[in-house]
Amino acid sequence: MKRRAALPFALAFALSACSSTLWMSAPPCLRGPVPEVGRPVPDEMFALMRRERDRAERASPLVRAHILETIPRLFPDVSDLLLAPPCDEELEAESAAAFDEKPLPFSRLLVARIRTVHDAEILMALAKRDEASITEYQLSPDEPGPRPPKSFVRYLALASIPVYWVVTNVPEGRRLLLDRVRTSKDAREQLLLHGATSSVYSWMFWGHPERAEGEEGPALLRASLPEIKRRLEGPADAASLELVLLQINDLGAYGVRFGLEREARALVNEILAAKGEVPLTRGIPGAARDLAEVARAALFDLDTPQKSTSAPDLPRPRREQIDVQAELRYVEPAGRKVPEAAALARVRELDAELEKLRFNAPRCYVLNELGHWMPPAEASRRFDAFIAPIFEGERIRLDTESVCRMDVALGLNGVDEARRVKLLEKLLTAKPEQVGPRDRSRDEHHPAIAYPADEQPLWSVAASALLVHPEWIERHAEVRTWLEQQALAPIPSDSATAQVWTYFQPSFERVITFHASGAPGASMETARAILRGYMQPLDPTMQKLIAYIYFGEVSRARMRALGDYGKLVGLVPEVTAYLEERKTDRTATVALHMLNL
Repeated sequence: MKRRAALPFALAFALSACSSTLWMSAPPCLRGPVPEVGRPVPDEMFALMRRERDRAERASPLVRAHILETIPRLFPDVSDLLLAPPCDEELEAESAAAFDEKPLPFSRLLVARIRTVHDAEILMALAKRDEASITEYQLSPDEPGPRPPKSFVRYLALASIPVYWVVTNVPEGRRLLLDRVRTSKDAREQLLLHGATSSVYSWMFWGHPERAEGEEGPALLRASLPEIKRRLEGPADAASLELVLLQINDLGAYGVRFGLEREARALVNEILAAKGEVPLTRGIPGAARDLAEVARAALFDLDTPQKSTSAPDLPRPRREQIDVQAELRYVEPAGRKVPEAAALARVRELDAELEKLRFNAPRCYVLNELGHWMPPAEASRRFDAFIAPIFEGERIRLDTESVCRMDVALGLNGVDEARRVKLLEKLLTAKPEQVGPRDRSRDEHHPAIAYPADEQPLWSVAASALLVHPEWIERHAEVRTWLEQQALAPIPSDSATAQVWTYFQPSFERVITFHASGAPGASMETARAILRGYMQPLDPTMQKLIAYIYFGEVSRARMRALGDYGKLVGLVPEVTAYLEERKTDRTATVALHMLNL
């Protein structure tokens, strides 16, 4: 009895000890005193965030909108604290309050507010909003146009909804999204909603991947068939093409298990018979080959029992791919033409911040903003000073700020290409002894934060720059020489470098194309040597690495390259023999088809 009596007493004592905490509320984030949590990096970010908000209130409409949508990068992750300032929630509530206006003023500021909202209910209400209740887009003085259509509001709201999560967790949201999937004929809208159909398909196999339960998934996939056929026979359109490729990929992954094998086979065989040359792909470079590749992969999936709950990733495109999500979330909707004086005023504000900020996270925010606002002439004038902190004599300083400076500097389009490529070459060719040890003294430190033990930040930055500027490969022999050496080498055995190789693969293939082109300095033998290297058997000690995600990804990319370039460099018999030996492998089967296309 004494023990039982003691239990309520102990509970009451514990609750009384916590009572002061239970009745406290989190300190505000966006108003009142600047938040402080007693940790130097978050506190510096909070202070910079508040100064940026003050500047936004005084800025031109376009600058204000830009600051508003970038400010969340200055919300530090202090979620480990019991009473963390609710920055995201306050900004979201502030933005959502503006959506109640009637009519809804459509401007750059509204776009920024939608981009800061993540609440699915609020976004779905915007997606349903009648366009008649929205004004025409109000251009600011810094926007040259053209004005985006009112449908931009609906698209942006849909792009901001976490559709996969909503479909699996919010019944009303699921109903709304799937109703739009069933009724919308708009390719862009269907692209934004594809995650909703993917969610339905995946959940039908949860716990039993070899068989589907229910009719919702099969009904959605069956309904897509006439739409795929209509779009294939329709005019060339980038959004429709992206949608069709995703839907054909779904047919391969789920067609047999959804009872649609006959219809799916008929469709993909028609595409393969036409070699991807259909009205939808005409006039879009690389589109026919991309369509044929996805169709052949779908046929392999129909022939092979599928056990995955999700569809495979689409292959890297040859066409110029549109990214509807990225366009809506990050691109200026009506262009940008800020007067140089206004841009320089913003630059001076940012310069003043760099003079007093101490830690990497807020400093990187400022460096990225400088890259965004520096006029071309200013960027060119300051380039050498901007990259100087990266170096200690001939050694490269390796800390978070230096990596940020590298990334921003390579993207400064106002700077002469040769100067940027010189920096790129230093990053590519630096020997280990020329790179200082990783310094994290100005990063956030906390028991909940873990930094990677192995990384390749210099090569990651360089690979990203080459994805944006692939033309540098043809124009600069030293860049090409470095890429040749790496392309000829075996796949790196460590995970960090193998991961970076996945980013470099398009550049390696650009080297193959260059050497097969007959251009001055090109060597067909180099192109052949690279592809022959791709066919070399793995060292037995490397066999176990094939299961590593990045090692396997690079292996598949190299096998795909054999199908793309084997004919171009005159190695069809060798490549055919190599791929025939591996024709039970999905990538090899598709590559063999592409080799002979």
